[in-house]
Amino acid sequence: MTTIEATFLFQLEMRITGVEIIGITPRGPRVISYVKGVFEGPELKGTVDNGADYILLRPGDMVAELDARLTLRSERDEFIYVGYTGFTDIPEEAREGAAAGILPPGKFRPRVAVRIETSAPRLAKWNRIQAIGIGQADTVAGTVNYHVYGL
Repeated sequence: MTTIEATFLFQLEMRITGVEIIGITPRGPRVISYVKGVFEGPELKGTVDNGADYILLRPGDMVAELDARLTLRSERDEFIYVGYTGFTDIPEEAREGAAAGILPPGKFRPRVAVRIETSAPRLAKWNRIQAIGIGQADTVAGTVNYHVYGL
């Protein structure tokens, strides 16, 4: 059997700066969560200037689908676009609020597929990396953190 090797790229440490409640849509409850923060890894560090996660709650199984876009800025003032999609389970105690279309209070463990794009010549190799993110979100504390690994 083949194993998968992964290389640690960076850690994202973000705080939730705002929430828009879209409410119950034809596809299910939707919430937009805005973030800012920092990132740091062995080769690169800087700030998360702007970001948003477009969260859709699947009504059938109470799983939150995540679709996020972030703008990172390196210490050398290089812009990096990060997009990720994935999912997280909604804990039993938070399902009622989530079904009503609000950002549920609680701790979540999101798993995401990450793509990175940049126009910075020295970072060109980042444009060819498929990555994964293993996260921890705490909507009560207002934090979202990921460890991101390149495959």
